[in-house]
Amino acid sequence: ITGVGDADGRQGEQQNSTPEGHGSVHSERVSLGLSKKARLDWTNELGACDTSLRMGVDLQIRPYEPRDRAGLRQICCDTADAGQPVERFFPDREVFGDLLTNYYTEHEPQSTFVADQGGDVVGYVTGCLDTKRFLSTMKWRIVPVVLVKALLRGTLWHPQTVRLLRANLGLWLKGGHRTGPALDDYPAHLHVNVRQGFRGQRLGQRLVEAFCKRVRAADVRGVHAGVSAENTPAHHFFEQLGFAELQREARFRKPDGSDDILYTIIYGKRLADGSGEHFT
Repeated sequence: ITGVGDADGRQGEQQNSTPEGHGSVHSERVSLGLSKKARLDWTNELGACDTSLRMGVDLQIRPYEPRDRAGLRQICCDTADAGQPVERFFPDREVFGDLLTNYYTEHEPQSTFVADQGGDVVGYVTGCLDTKRFLSTMKWRIVPVVLVKALLRGTLWHPQTVRLLRANLGLWLKGGHRTGPALDDYPAHLHVNVRQGFRGQRLGQRLVEAFCKRVRAADVRGVHAGVSAENTPAHHFFEQLGFAELQREARFRKPDGSDDILYTIIYGKRLADGSGEHFT
């Protein structure tokens, strides 16, 4: 999903329902004595105004519900590669969505929150209170099922998948599971994502705050999040929310033959000391 207009199916339905031979009200208005350039400028301004109005209607942060699953997965897949679609490096959205979101939507949905715009999911934060439990669930309950699904769908033998595994399998096996301060002092973790066209409205901040409120209520010590070392705006985002850099990890080798390794920065924030005392 690249923007509000592209994602709003109702808008498309309204435009397509205009009887043949009759323009929309908007097109009739702009055609009355205006030059082509004037019509284009007027139409662009109208579209921007319409986008702005719809972005401000019924925008709320609320707990995740099962009906949000498809919208959440679509945002996840549409922005998987530094804001670009997952198809740039992996061929199967269904398998990718299962791997990245199933724990949060099926095993700990109470820790997921969404930004809702008139019933549409335009952002989300997924997370868990205990990353060790997350890793165990992924290992024994989610990854095996996803592997079987990938086999049955032929995804595992797709050339893109083969290149991805060939480039990263050794790195992933060598890295093992995350340990150290990120788990001992910051056991909760989160992922936050906002659809293009809805950024710059503090939705990401509000989503993170909603999740951190849940972490505090559970008296969990702290929370961590992984951010690509190349994603400078995300660094600033977390730092402004009081997160501090904890460590850096090699996470991904580009499957393009360059052998370049992408690093992830782990940010953490203390929220409680385990005795019931909470930090801001």
